[in-house]
Amino acid sequence: MKWTKKAVGTGKANFPVQYDLSGRVEVIVKGSKTQVIGDCAFFLLRTSWTKFLCCLVMAYLILILGFAGIYLAEADGMICLIKDEPCDFWDALNLSVHSMSTIGFGSIVPQSALAHSAVAVEFWIAVLMGAGAGGLLFSRVSTASSRVAFSDVALVTNIRGCPTVTMRIVNERPFSSLFDVTCRVSALVKDPKAGMRILVPCELERSTNMMFRAVWNILHRLDEKSPLYGLDEHNFEDKFLAFVVQIEGTDQTYMQKVFANKCYYPSDFRFNESFEDIMTMGTNTITVDLKGLSTTRHVAERSKRLSFLRANTFTPDEAKKMAAFQTDQDKQDEDVDASASTRPSDGFLPSEELECVDAEKEIFTAAC
Repeated sequence: MKWTKKAVGTGKANFPVQYDLSGRVEVIVKGSKTQVIGDCAFFLLRTSWTKFLCCLVMAYLILILGFAGIYLAEADGMICLIKDEPCDFWDALNLSVHSMSTIGFGSIVPQSALAHSAVAVEFWIAVLMGAGAGGLLFSRVSTASSRVAFSDVALVTNIRGCPTVTMRIVNERPFSSLFDVTCRVSALVKDPKAGMRILVPCELERSTNMMFRAVWNILHRLDEKSPLYGLDEHNFEDKFLAFVVQIEGTDQTYMQKVFANKCYYPSDFRFNESFEDIMTMGTNTITVDLKGLSTTRHVAERSKRLSFLRANTFTPDEAKKMAAFQTDQDKQDEDVDASASTRPSDGFLPSEELECVDAEKEIFTAAC
């Protein structure tokens, strides 16, 4: 699903300005007043390094070729000290390069007033271009940027008896952790009474993270406080339009605020699925596999793995009783509403799964 939002302004009509938000929504603003220098500087600061360097090289080539054409048109106004022949395009290009870089090896000398004027203009353009390119380069290097990867999908699964939206994010720059990270989530929903779309904040189970270094699961419970309460996979698109997630934190290296955002649309949601584990715990290392960031599996597959853990945690007699007890629970879950489901939580780390099994063992022992 790709939406196109169009906003019509009231200024002098120029060309439409297009912005790309989270790679999904294209906003076209018509009637905006164009600021050439400001817009170009903003583009050079926000674009990729490849495009940034290509723009600098193209600007340099255009200038030296343009002034080379001026010098060639005034070929009689240049003197080549190393040969007696008239100056050609190659000589004019060399003079343009020497003037642009303020080198001047003395092999080609301007003679006429027009040639001297062109050299002076090219010199000032070179000074301004060098200062501007240096400032842009310094701004790009000195400004902190986040490398937070969001999962492509958001999952709706029962966690501790309540349907919960789960989104997973990963810090792709583990050598520079993010401190005092805050996550804010808002839901764009339809308001039939007002006849408009409204952005409603969503309460998270944990909206802050003291140190975000590897993986973080963002959970929003679809309870009575949620703007999406009562929605399921059948009527999800009737009221819900988008999920907007924003991450804000302090970069450890630059000690500056960094931001990241992502929009999830109804087509990005998966029901009754859980994320695959992407973390491997070593002796002194934690390995995160980004290839599985958005990989999911059905909840039934998770139940099989938990059954394996239970089989290796309980005694044989306890395992048989637990299997029978779980079978009865699964049958009851099919007859009750999804919000009353007692399936295990998704998104746990391996160590949390073991804690879940230990907790179930205590509950089962007390029940018996």
